[in-house]
Amino acid sequence: MKFQVLITFNDNVIHEKIYNSLNEVAQGLGLKYQQVADINCGRITPKFISPNFAFQPKININKIPIENIM
Repeated sequence: MKFQVLITFNDNVIHEKIYNSLNEVAQGLGLKYQQVADINCGRITPKFISPNFAFQPKININKIPIENIM
């Protein structure tokens, strides 16, 4: 299964890439696997985001259906 990652900040795309696994996403973004898994399934909510961060990009992780993989 593959995953498309799109990271935006103020409507500007700052990262867009297709990864082969969530583990590969975690390594590519410098995050822990569990953080990526939580983002992927929607468990990360605004209550988990610290107000101490001045910049908070939006991270979207979407599964790519097998039939759409070339």
